Amino acid sequence: MDIPDGATVIIRSHGIRPEILQKASEKKLTIINATCPFVQKLQNLVKDLTEQGQQVVIVGDRQHPEIQGVLGWGQDKPFVVQSPAEVGQLKGLDSTQPVAVVAQTTQQLSILKEIVEKLKKLVPVVHIHNTICKATALRQDAASEMAQQVDAMVVIGSKSSSNTRKLAAICRSAGAKTIEVTDAADLDTAQLQGVRTVGVTAGASTPDWVIKEVIGKMENELNLEKQEEQEQEQATVEEAPMEDALRDFSVGDVVKGTVEQVSDEEALINIGYKSEGVLPRQEVILSADQTLSSTLQVGQEIEVMVKKIDEQEGKITLSRKAIEREQKWQELEEAFKNGTILTGTVKETVQAGMVVDLGGGYEGFMPGSLVDIRFIPDFSEFLNQEVRFKIIEMRKEREKLILSRKQVLEEEAQAKKEEILNSLKPGQIIRGTVKRLTNFGAFVDVGGIDGLVHISEIAWHRIETPSEILSVGDEIDVKVTEVIPERERIGLSLRQAQPDPWTQIDKQYKAGDIVEGKVTRVVDFGAFVELIPGVEGLVHISQIANYHVKHPSDVVTQGQTVKVKILDINTEAKRVSLSMREAAPRPKREPQPQVKQQQETGTGLTLGDVFGDLFDDLNKDK
Repeated sequence: MDIPDGATVIIRSHGIRPEILQKASEKKLTIINATCPFVQKLQNLVKDLTEQGQQVVIVGDRQHPEIQGVLGWGQDKPFVVQSPAEVGQLKGLDSTQPVAVVAQTTQQLSILKEIVEKLKKLVPVVHIHNTICKATALRQDAASEMAQQVDAMVVIGSKSSSNTRKLAAICRSAGAKTIEVTDAADLDTAQLQGVRTVGVTAGASTPDWVIKEVIGKMENELNLEKQEEQEQEQATVEEAPMEDALRDFSVGDVVKGTVEQVSDEEALINIGYKSEGVLPRQEVILSADQTLSSTLQVGQEIEVMVKKIDEQEGKITLSRKAIEREQKWQELEEAFKNGTILTGTVKETVQAGMVVDLGGGYEGFMPGSLVDIRFIPDFSEFLNQEVRFKIIEMRKEREKLILSRKQVLEEEAQAKKEEILNSLKPGQIIRGTVKRLTNFGAFVDVGGIDGLVHISEIAWHRIETPSEILSVGDEIDVKVTEVIPERERIGLSLRQAQPDPWTQIDKQYKAGDIVEGKVTRVVDFGAFVELIPGVEGLVHISQIANYHVKHPSDVVTQGQTVKVKILDINTEAKRVSLSMREAAPRPKREPQPQVKQQQETGTGLTLGDVFGDLFDDLNKDK
């Protein structure tokens, strides 16, 4: 039939193929989509699975309009199986690949299970998506239970209705005599002769007034008035026991439910309603790297809050946000009271500090002065990083949370200090890092606490400043000389962690050796000369030169390199005697022949004539 442009079209509950929707849109038709919400979910699921390249098997009647429409959403790629016997006849199914199984919304659950079991024998993995309408499943269960308790079942509904036919099949399989009727006029009461108890059920689309007419006819014609009370218990319209079995819900109710299906966009939760409640992704608090499908698992029991109820569509919308926020606040309060260390991700940095994501929709602020023990001019290094902290202030009415990372660091540093102070013993050799140099020594970090190496303990030889030997950042071995825990004081020695040079001197030198050394000090009675670092010998003033020396500084200066002869080595007394004059003796001056100059004319005087042997006498004295 050619539908004129601009006309209004109503899509029935079974749904249609997407290309038909596209054509309707192109003709600018007004579309009223009455597709059942459960059928729409099935259509979208098949579409997604097909686009993902999965093998899809639909359990249902291939001629049914619902399945015809669903096949269109799967680009006609899915396989359709109506009965367990058809599983082995599937053509084109890749037995090496997994299979995703969905079901017609009115499908009988027992048939779905049988088909799944047969598929498991053909393919390595079967992913089951139970798309059977919850109301349909409840109706079928109620009909099966009733059919086992009565003599006959009257099934009311269209003979072309799939779910009505399935109800009839279920009643027969339960062992009850089953009579299918379209309405009261279709009922032949003769079929009920001799039947004591009758059960009544109806298809989902059967109007209530049709059901009442059928029951009224049975009561009038079979004179069942006396059994009215019994019939109310045993021959009740299928919808009645269903409704009795369902809970009444109100917006704001907090209930427990079981996760039936979950995707990245929503989860279906069984809370005992006539259909699964829908939990949208937006109603769950997720972090940036979380998805709904990674947070919830099928079969998991969770608490949810009823947010919205649509009685007309039989849809209930759920939320976890309020529940999660309340639970999270309780956790934060507990951590605040107990001083528990928490972790969170820095989501924003500002000049005054950092904003930390605490989870559950809560944020805390960490002032700049509470970020670290040391001063940090720029907090951007912490952005998107996980940090540890304690809550030091909280107010629920304003959702105010003040955090401190500094307190955690201080407490850990103090605990580490105490641990180190209690573990160190004088005489231990430990590894440390030079942190600071002063005129009087070096501060060395030995595991979170600084110890002092006095300048006199830095080297075996004399130094003027610690920087002659050490630099900030050097890793060195030091010896513990003292530990005073109550004052947090540790005394260290670098030189005592190294071999004593006095134990090496007699291995390198012996008496009589002539060596070079550096003058380290000049005193009134002589000069000290360094032979090796840490070992100095004394050149007595009498051994400085082979002539009379009034003061050693007249001959040598500090820092000067000189040759010395080792006269004696006494390692026990840590004393070495040296001589400069024996290392380089100065020869005596030899007498020079005198030459007397006489003038050819007249008589002249020479210096020898005037001073005689004065110079010779002086040379002798020398």
